[in-house]
Amino acid sequence: LGEGVLFMGPGYPGFMSAVYALFGPSIPALKGVQAGLGALSCVFIWGITRELFDRRSAALSGALATFHGMLIFYGGTVMVVNLQVLLISGLCWALLRTLREPSYRGFVLCGFLLGLSVLARQTVLLMAPLIALWTLFGMPDGETSYSFKQRFAWGSAFAVTICLLIFPFTIKNYVAGDDLVLLNSTGGANFYMGNQRKAKGTWQVPSIGTRSRVDSPKAMQIAFSEVAERINGREMKSSEVSSYWFGRGLDEIKADPGRWLWLESRKIIHFFNKEEIWNNRSFEVSSDFSRVLRLPLIGFGLITPLGLLGLLLCSSRGRELLPIYGALGAYLLSALLFFVLSRYRMPAAALLAPFAGFAVFRLVDAALASDGRLLGKYAALLIGFTLLVHWPLPTENRMHMAYYNLGNKFRELERWDEAIRAYRTSLESVPGAISTHNNLAVALELSGREAEAIDAWKTVGVLAMRRGDQRRIERSLRHLRELGALPDEASPHAPSEDGPDNPAKPVPADS
Repeated sequence: LGEGVLFMGPGYPGFMSAVYALFGPSIPALKGVQAGLGALSCVFIWGITRELFDRRSAALSGALATFHGMLIFYGGTVMVVNLQVLLISGLCWALLRTLREPSYRGFVLCGFLLGLSVLARQTVLLMAPLIALWTLFGMPDGETSYSFKQRFAWGSAFAVTICLLIFPFTIKNYVAGDDLVLLNSTGGANFYMGNQRKAKGTWQVPSIGTRSRVDSPKAMQIAFSEVAERINGREMKSSEVSSYWFGRGLDEIKADPGRWLWLESRKIIHFFNKEEIWNNRSFEVSSDFSRVLRLPLIGFGLITPLGLLGLLLCSSRGRELLPIYGALGAYLLSALLFFVLSRYRMPAAALLAPFAGFAVFRLVDAALASDGRLLGKYAALLIGFTLLVHWPLPTENRMHMAYYNLGNKFRELERWDEAIRAYRTSLESVPGAISTHNNLAVALELSGREAEAIDAWKTVGVLAMRRGDQRRIERSLRHLRELGALPDEASPHAPSEDGPDNPAKPVPADS
């Protein structure tokens, strides 16, 4: 829980604590439990499809989820997305069943699952008012007509259950930080990052007036607080810091509404595009170490066109499908408010699998019935959605970050050759990344390759002088002296292009 107001959601740390309480502080145990939960998510997706369509569609959608490459990949990471997919798919299945046969038990279960989802990621709370309003005014009656009083009682049970899960953390925030924050205080900073003038629709490492790059939750909390307090000239509570950055984001939007509308359209395109936009773990790098990830697994680019076709074919069932629409809409709205990342949209991708399975068999049925007109219509729609999802987009090259992180891990393990190889692979993408040159020089020096280390430290010095980075200038000179090289010797030609100094986890050279 930490001290003061929570900055990140408490759901995943709570889950990790429960696993560690049972099995000890073991990452393999955590990933083993996550593998089981991932399998259960596939069952939930099968259940959603079975509730809405037929057995064959359910079997296919469950198979699509089972062999979804990113769902398998995330199960092997220490990330909150593992809980999100499970809880959202379970919630949607429970909602469909409860709204078909309403009961207090069902609405309490739905509130419990949504409350846990909110603890994992606060933006899921966007679903709550939609579900509550639907329970009051839009729920299909079926064979029984329910009074408004009964509907209100069910909606209240749903809302109270959510509050019972969230309010303990609200109280904790108030007691520990003397600040009334519902759950966590990262919203304002994320809103600013997703809407400021340099935003591109995805997550970028923010630079907020300092030379240091803010690329971890703790660093974000400290940096955003320091800047807000310096500008306002006083110490600020977490809610005040969040409000300040939310206001800054609104100012950016008001300053250029046209740019912001273009940005929002870009977010929508990214949300439905096949590209998996990551910011700390790369599927491509991880597949080098996993035979499973190298299998021909199913991706977003296959499920999404079929899923969009299935959604369109079900448009007449909108009232019945509102739980699914609500979940998909909440994740899309979250992307529009903030930014698009693969792990943020993963639950939405999973919820497209039921509609993908349904769409496949609509195509099959049209083909078996020799209905050329209907088959042609479906095929044309599918081709259109496929072109939309596979449209090539200019995306930021993040592979240098992946190999930079890999180099850091190999360096921690003192596997020098592999660390050096990873750093050099990173530099092929961004030749002027000074942090990568810095850590390459460290690895070369610690591995005993002194001549190469001298050249690497000279390159660090040249890049540091271009940037006016006095700290790294002094560091490179110090290491050159220790290696017996004269500081005033001619430096080798440094890379001609200065790439962004954009590491995911900077490691000081003398650490």
